[in-house]
Amino acid sequence: MKIKVLEGLFIRYNETDKAKQSIWFLHGFADSGLAYKEVFDSNLVSDYNLYIVDFPGFGVSPLNTNYLSIKEHADLLSEVIKKETENAGKVNIVAHSIGALIGTWICQQLGNQVNCYINIEGNLTEADSYFSSKPLQHETAKEFMDFFEVEVFERAKKEDPFKRYYSSLRFADPTGMRNWGFTSQEHIQNNKCGFEFKDLGCHKIYIWGDVDTPIETQEFIREHNIPNKLYKGVGHWHMIENSKELYNDIGKLIGDVKETV
Repeated sequence: MKIKVLEGLFIRYNETDKAKQSIWFLHGFADSGLAYKEVFDSNLVSDYNLYIVDFPGFGVSPLNTNYLSIKEHADLLSEVIKKETENAGKVNIVAHSIGALIGTWICQQLGNQVNCYINIEGNLTEADSYFSSKPLQHETAKEFMDFFEVEVFERAKKEDPFKRYYSSLRFADPTGMRNWGFTSQEHIQNNKCGFEFKDLGCHKIYIWGDVDTPIETQEFIREHNIPNKLYKGVGHWHMIENSKELYNDIGKLIGDVKETV
């Protein structure tokens, strides 16, 4: 694993051959690239160029006052990907939780450059906006942070995935979290984000588990024939709870698409 900074974004990466396809990994609310650290021990390392992004105000990336909203973060990363993969192989996107809104918008902007989009428990319905809607319940970013840190810490005592999530949360900028919370709501209302994902023209799949996925989202998947893969007994952080199987399957999914294009 190596590290680079592009347009203020802290990126963990591994490049095998710039001519090969790349996979870009996007984290969720209050999280960071630490959520994907097991990918560097997976078989994907030898077959793809891997890039794990910390968005502005999360992980090691500082808050960027020129890009405050969650939609603007998609615009920023789209431009970074275009420059970094110019004259290179196609791009694959893996996004988690509300970071999947950004993944969807990047797929819209990159168009035919995208080979496959893998959405891990991303927001499809209003019911998915659990953590990301919490800033709306508090008057200030500091007030929200004080509350949220206690909540996550208590869960970290009992649930292993929350231990790593808590580590990322401690790096997160309260203003950055508040910005994501408030600016994401218009894209979540009336399940707009789910329909945007459904309407993507690229190859795509929705990864979910039966532990944390809301009933409303499960019904949306069925009613709208969303391409999906269920992992029974797995919670929200598949890349932590089920990393080996997940990354093996991602390799197969991307490989199958490569064979058909």
